[in-house]
Amino acid sequence: MDGIKGFALIGIMWYHLSQSTLSGGFVGVDVFFTVSGFLLGTSLLREIDRDGGIDIGWFYLRRLARLWPAMAFMILTSVGLGWLVDRDTLVHAGGASLSSALFATNWYEIATGGSYFDSTSPQLLRHLWFVALLAQFTIIMPLLVLLLHRIRPCAPRVCVTVALAVLSAVGMAVLFRPDADPTRVYFGTDTHCFGLFMGLALAMCVHRLEEGRDALAVGDAPAVPGRTVMRWARMCAPWLATVALVTLIGLMMHVGQDASAFRGGLFAASVLSLVLIGGSIVDGSWMDGLFAWRPLALLGKYSYGVYLWHWPLFLLIQLLLPAWRGDGIWLIWLLTLVASGLMAALSWWMIERPIAEGLASLRRRRADRAEAPAQARIVTNVVPQSYDAPAYAPPMFVQESVPAQEDAGARAERPVSVGWLRATATVVIVVLAAVGFLMGVKDAPAKSRIQMELERNQGALNAQADKRQSDAEAAKAAAEAKKRAEEAARKREQAKQEELKNLDGKDVTVIGDSVTVGASPALNELLPGIVIDAQVSRSVLKGPGIVSTLKSQGQLRKYVVISLNTNSQTSAEDLDAIVNAAGDGHVFVLVTAHGDRAWIPPANQATFDYASSHAANVTVADWNAAIGEHPEMLGSDGIHPGPEGQKIYAQTVKDAIAGWIVDH
Repeated sequence: MDGIKGFALIGIMWYHLSQSTLSGGFVGVDVFFTVSGFLLGTSLLREIDRDGGIDIGWFYLRRLARLWPAMAFMILTSVGLGWLVDRDTLVHAGGASLSSALFATNWYEIATGGSYFDSTSPQLLRHLWFVALLAQFTIIMPLLVLLLHRIRPCAPRVCVTVALAVLSAVGMAVLFRPDADPTRVYFGTDTHCFGLFMGLALAMCVHRLEEGRDALAVGDAPAVPGRTVMRWARMCAPWLATVALVTLIGLMMHVGQDASAFRGGLFAASVLSLVLIGGSIVDGSWMDGLFAWRPLALLGKYSYGVYLWHWPLFLLIQLLLPAWRGDGIWLIWLLTLVASGLMAALSWWMIERPIAEGLASLRRRRADRAEAPAQARIVTNVVPQSYDAPAYAPPMFVQESVPAQEDAGARAERPVSVGWLRATATVVIVVLAAVGFLMGVKDAPAKSRIQMELERNQGALNAQADKRQSDAEAAKAAAEAKKRAEEAARKREQAKQEELKNLDGKDVTVIGDSVTVGASPALNELLPGIVIDAQVSRSVLKGPGIVSTLKSQGQLRKYVVISLNTNSQTSAEDLDAIVNAAGDGHVFVLVTAHGDRAWIPPANQATFDYASSHAANVTVADWNAAIGEHPEMLGSDGIHPGPEGQKIYAQTVKDAIAGWIVDH
């Protein structure tokens, strides 16, 4: 099972480090959820068999001790490092840290992360939504298992569990809106718990087979598949698991943050994960050998720590080395992987291992005090024993570093100095991390630098828009005459090559998103008199309506600059709608976008293709290429221009207009 977790973690980390090259890597999250539901369900069902019930208090203590300390250490350290590296990373640090510590990150992000401005600053702890959702499900899991265990026989119990999974997936599909941020459906416990339910359903099926084998061993005749059926199942399962693995890889390569994921794709990944697990745990499966490959299994074994650390370290390393975001990005990836491994190892040595040892000792004492130790049930495993979760470890991330049955003699052989060294190092490092955390929360800005700049520029643009609207009626009578005069002036200007250097913004209307908002001061300076209608978080779908409004106000000029590729995919149909809304007599300058969003490369390609097929009245301002040579001139999010980047943006737009005039 460690190998399957390692496979899932590779997809998640690849997606986080380079979204554009593996747009569906987040499918690995649903593989994790399914594995977690299976392991947790198996552990609880076996506890019921062994003890006649579930010690819920002890269960919660074990899970809390496994999840919380390592996460708390990561939070303290990450916020402290953010305070040292770039305080833009600390916006909302207090609330994010508190919600993470309470396993509520997903709902905190749903409540506050919908704001566009939250996306303009790096979010160090946003990845903890996954831990929060899993912890929330872990709270209800023992109660759910106890309730479902009352249902006899097994088939209705499994059907109820699968029905709950389907209900969650349907909720995701219904609530997902293509024109809205998918945070609600992706982070919501109610809409994204289907993988956990599916894993629990598989655990029930496997547990039933185990019961059947036990009954056969003592001469009973349970209602389980016959030997012929089981033999065929063992033959087919590895092949089905192989197909499931290949299909999961295909989903990771082709699924995006769109309906393909949220209306069936993620649920399909959970079903495929069931097939992958089932085909890997049967006796003699070659998939078991594949996932037992040492590097993959080792990554899965320590996947919790690596997952916790990789995201904040990736953000901080990018901010430390902004010039490497271009051709040197692979060095940032390498540093992130190495640093994540080192910090995960340090956390395990300092925090997680001592706690695991303490829990193992406490468990032995509890067993010693028991009046009648439970008789271990002999089980002919469908699942190899090495896949069962240790008592102290949650099924999300199984680690076997501290055997629960370690004898006292082995512990006595450990040098005392190692324990003192670990205790001293832990105290020193945790105190330093706590001090850094307190300083980070104390000095956390209310807004990032990019956010404040966008707000200032947006306020100025709003004031300009209000003034234009108030003057619209007075200018309506003169609009046609002014339009003819402007058209004549534009024709005369086209004919005069020597006056190109004096090109201003009187013939230019810009319709844009937050990148245009950020660059508006430079546009006003380089193209005085320009009309700018820009707004943060605007997509290309809003373009036709804005064009129609500006046209009715007499504000749609000859050169219409469209800069709407940053926030959504762009197609030829979208661009046709904008051109048709404007009518004849306009030249369209389509601005490419720059950033690590998965939809930006195909949107830019659609822009070039459209300009190539409409060369008479469409040209391209390649902002992506222009700023790609100067990544240090971008803000901390790698998307919006800084002060010098604004000048490059404005110059790129002006050069595109001048180039079209010269060519025509």
